[in-house]
Amino acid sequence: MPESFDVVVIGGGTAGLVTASGCARLGRKVALIEREKLGGDCLWTGCVPTKALVATARLVHQMQHADAYGLEPRTARVTPKSVMDSMRAQRHAIEHHDDPEKFRALGIEVIFGKATLASRSEVDVDGRRLAAKDIVIATGTRTAIPPVEGLAENGFLDHVSFLNQDSFPASLLILGGGYIGIEFAQLFRRFGSEVVVVVEMLDEIVNKEDADVIARIRTILSEEGIVIRSGWAAKSVRAEDGKKVVRIENKIGETMEVRVDEIFVASGRRANTENLGLEAAGVKTNRGFVTVDKYLQTSVPRIWACGDVHGGMQFTHVAAYEAVKLVRNMLFPGRSPVSYDNVPWGLYTDPEVGHIGMTEAEAIAAHGAESIRTYSVEMAEVDRAVVDRTTGGFVKLVCDKRGRILGAHALCANASTLIETLVLARQKKVTVAQLAQLISPYPSLADALQKAASTYYQDVAKGWLGSLGKKIAAWSQ
Repeated sequence: MPESFDVVVIGGGTAGLVTASGCARLGRKVALIEREKLGGDCLWTGCVPTKALVATARLVHQMQHADAYGLEPRTARVTPKSVMDSMRAQRHAIEHHDDPEKFRALGIEVIFGKATLASRSEVDVDGRRLAAKDIVIATGTRTAIPPVEGLAENGFLDHVSFLNQDSFPASLLILGGGYIGIEFAQLFRRFGSEVVVVVEMLDEIVNKEDADVIARIRTILSEEGIVIRSGWAAKSVRAEDGKKVVRIENKIGETMEVRVDEIFVASGRRANTENLGLEAAGVKTNRGFVTVDKYLQTSVPRIWACGDVHGGMQFTHVAAYEAVKLVRNMLFPGRSPVSYDNVPWGLYTDPEVGHIGMTEAEAIAAHGAESIRTYSVEMAEVDRAVVDRTTGGFVKLVCDKRGRILGAHALCANASTLIETLVLARQKKVTVAQLAQLISPYPSLADALQKAASTYYQDVAKGWLGSLGKKIAAWSQ
């Protein structure tokens, strides 16, 4: 006889952990199945370890430019094993949050093993049969290996395999100019690797960002010695004299060969859905990703999916948000659809990028160029950025002609934190005129928000309302 549960969750990353703990706290009998270790990609091979490395790389860069602070510049001695050990120490300091015993204390049956859907209401875990009223698939994603001739045979790194080693390549080619590829390009370069080229098939790197952000990121990376070739693709790899020779080609058929010590693959993600028994259970997929509706239910009633596995916005904070929505939809009457309108994200280069809402191009496409206004400020005009010697970058607000904030983009130190004010502004429908009244501690980077928004009044002053205001002011005197 199968063991009976209210909810069986497959996958112990952020989506699975939030789902399981939410259900357990609401009195449901929950089983959580994980193939390896709780915490998922974010803890072990994603957000946590990579941002620890970004922090170290930023310090290396600051030491090399210490003269900006009145100090003698120093070239840091980068010992790869020490750097990697420090990263792992920070990861270890955080991993207790995902300790299995923490979840067992909530009454969750934590099971380590390989899960397969035995039916629409049963899950097999290495021969152990679990029956459930609801099943949640939260198995995440992994690196998608592009079909490049000779790549697999000659070997490559991705973020997972790199984080398990204690050395940095002397030279490398990065396949993929998305978020992972661009972040790693900068940190590899700062650790002393020669980033010979970043190869991106699309016309632009990090192509979800605003055009002004992309242009500035390109400049920053170029100044650090990183070559970017967008609109190019890798065609073949061969070994020659201890090097890997990569043939790349652009859209008009031009080719060139690049000789490097290593290839770093960051060209996309694929869902961990193989051998889950989805097809037999009737769960539909699209290119391997689980298909869900706006309530996160799959094609089979009472089988759900959340997090990266359904191919939506693949961020840890989105996985947590979706898990909360899923618990609500699964356990309570009525349904609440997921909405990604006010989901922010960050690009953890130095300086960082913070993003919420539409880019300028997206806003123009949606509303027409005549209806769009942009308001921006360079960080060189923000006093806190000046004294911190972090003047590279800007804040840009994309608004409609009524002052509604359609999108916002920050390229500056701590942009991923600074953008949160703009998330709240959008949620509460704060206009750019109201944002211009924001009072921030002085000096702070938050002053950039008020400065950018206040340029709205410069536009007002040029129009009929400004003329009227001047006349009233003159009359009142």
